[in-house]
Amino acid sequence: MRAAARGVWRAVARTIALGLGAAALPGPVAAQEDFRAAEIDRPVRVEDAHPIKFREWEFQSGVRGSIGEGDRGLLGLLEFKTGLFRNGQMGIEIEGGIERPSGDGTGGGIESASAHLLYGLARETVSLPGVAVRLDASTPGAGDIGHDDWQFGVTGIATRSMGRLRLHGNGGYRLAGEADGGDYWRFGLGADYPLGLFSRAILADLYVEAPVSAGRARVWAEIGTRLQVSNWSVLDLGLATRLDEWDEGNANVEIVVGMSRAFGIPGLTRVPRYPNPTIP
Repeated sequence: MRAAARGVWRAVARTIALGLGAAALPGPVAAQEDFRAAEIDRPVRVEDAHPIKFREWEFQSGVRGSIGEGDRGLLGLLEFKTGLFRNGQMGIEIEGGIERPSGDGTGGGIESASAHLLYGLARETVSLPGVAVRLDASTPGAGDIGHDDWQFGVTGIATRSMGRLRLHGNGGYRLAGEADGGDYWRFGLGADYPLGLFSRAILADLYVEAPVSAGRARVWAEIGTRLQVSNWSVLDLGLATRLDEWDEGNANVEIVVGMSRAFGIPGLTRVPRYPNPTIP
């Protein structure tokens, strides 16, 4: 188990180094970010059924900070993903940060390193939604907030357009060790809507994690916006609250801030020559 975890960490480090080097290359980049994409923690938890473009690469980073009366902390995410094949994407993520549970000292570390594979099973049509499936695997972490065991998950995703409004439904199952709270179901309903001249969008969702065994369900309500700040970069801002943690009218509130950047690696990116094949 430890040998496998070390192998995953080495693969993560190599991929991060490759992505950072490619993102820093000068000259035109044949890729374009999607300001309207619904992605996990960008800034809501629901995801849409559309993978990124074939042979496109994307770097994402973000932080989630608690400002409520209860537990406080600052959690960060680094992710690299690519359209590895048509209608599919794969990515790796590292999550870590610091937390200060109520009445206790501060603890930090790496929560986990993860990999995912998302495949679009069906494109949206006039009468049917777009459908995709996502597979996830997470390693044990390190430090006070690290996961103790491996975790695996599967999620079904559906996206339906109603004019400019898009609706998203997520439903899945997560296998987790007893030390990390045991297995749980995950359900989410969300929406996104473009504003102005199609350069920004507002997103909102309601997301539930329900333990299979005894325990309280975790329920989030979230709202946020994604703003395209350049052809290749998107900024996201959001607010989230744990509804199940409301106590005498007070609920923990989280501020979510993130940035993503699309880029290409020479020889590994193909973008149609319309309307503009290059990005400065």
